[in-house]
Amino acid sequence: MPAMEVMCWALRNGTSSTEIIACATREGLLNAPAQSVFRFTTPFAENGGEARAFAAMILCGFAPLAQQVEFVDPQTGKRYRVDFLWRTRNGRIVVVEFDGLVKYRDPQMMDGRTLGGVIDDERERSEGLKRAGVDVIVRIRMDDLHDLEGLKQRLEGGGVPLRRG
Repeated sequence: MPAMEVMCWALRNGTSSTEIIACATREGLLNAPAQSVFRFTTPFAENGGEARAFAAMILCGFAPLAQQVEFVDPQTGKRYRVDFLWRTRNGRIVVVEFDGLVKYRDPQMMDGRTLGGVIDDERERSEGLKRAGVDVIVRIRMDDLHDLEGLKQRLEGGGVPLRRG
């Protein structure tokens, strides 16, 4: 999973995948897990936690997904970007949100709000996403990434599709 974090960071900061693959090949690092990382990596992970969550979902066998997709709440006009999104074969929209605990502890992230205010904002965000057409929201944390089988069961239970074939 750390390879995914590095790859996402490198792509997000302008390094081309060709350069990364050339470097990995030169250093003898192009093994099977690295090839899987190269195949699925995108520059859309906004932080290391999201990159690790993305890697965990790939390792669990989930279908390719969209990242940082924006929705507009039709009631309030507020815009919300989701971390991970799948559109299932039956048309359902399943979202996975990676929640770092820092947003509940770091005064800068809390932006002057109380813990209760942060939680209320998260609840309003979830309701806005549902009004915008999201059918299922599954929230995961860093701790969930340490138990891939548990993560797989949880996401499958939420309707996240597995890769075919």
